[in-house]
Amino acid sequence: MSDGLELYDSRVSHIEWEDGAALIHFSLAYIHKSKGKPGRDPGTVWSQEADLILYEASASGPLPALPNSISEGFLEVGGIRHELIPLPFKRKVGARLYLQFADGSEAEISGKRPIIELLGAPVFLEDFS
Repeated sequence: MSDGLELYDSRVSHIEWEDGAALIHFSLAYIHKSKGKPGRDPGTVWSQEADLILYEASASGPLPALPNSISEGFLEVGGIRHELIPLPFKRKVGARLYLQFADGSEAEISGKRPIIELLGAPVFLEDFS
């Protein structure tokens, strides 16, 4: 089974900064599960809380008001743009997170060693076909 976190329609509740690291907290992350490619092949969709952590991080400008739902975005790692981020996710290279929110605001955070941690229990939303 393959899993992927879809940024579109996921919800960011807050962003915390601690010791140079950025913790982006998704109060609702859309998780696709499939025997094939998540988000493309038939499977299921779940909701779960998640944290994306970027170390040695910096923001390119002021951060938007949160909480807010993502209308589009990507996590670029090693020259690859992920709109649907494969799970589990832990890399040792630089990364750039770009998010555009439903209200038109944007956030861009760059850092190193991105990791995604799923929190709590997943909640079933729907079948995906």
